Amino acid sequence: MGSYLRLPKNNNKAEREIRPGVMMRKVSFGSHSNEGAQTRSILKSIYRTLKLREQDPLKETESALHTYMLTGVLPPLPVKLSSGG
Repeated sequence: MGSYLRLPKNNNKAEREIRPGVMMRKVSFGSHSNEGAQTRSILKSIYRTLKLREQDPLKETESALHTYMLTGVLPPLPVKLSSGG
């Protein structure tokens, strides 16, 4: 446990990943219902996952909704783009 004492409190990748969503929730005064909070958390999770996979969240969301309109089924999240040729 002694080694944990040397780490800065802000040295946590997960904390840094959720910070933009927390700040957005704070400045927008949060969600006004449990359903709204759940929707926000799901969409933010999808958005951050797409960003980490080097995908364009708006483009992928538009594509997923188009697929859903045609088939009635949402596609899975795309895999991370490969780096290199």
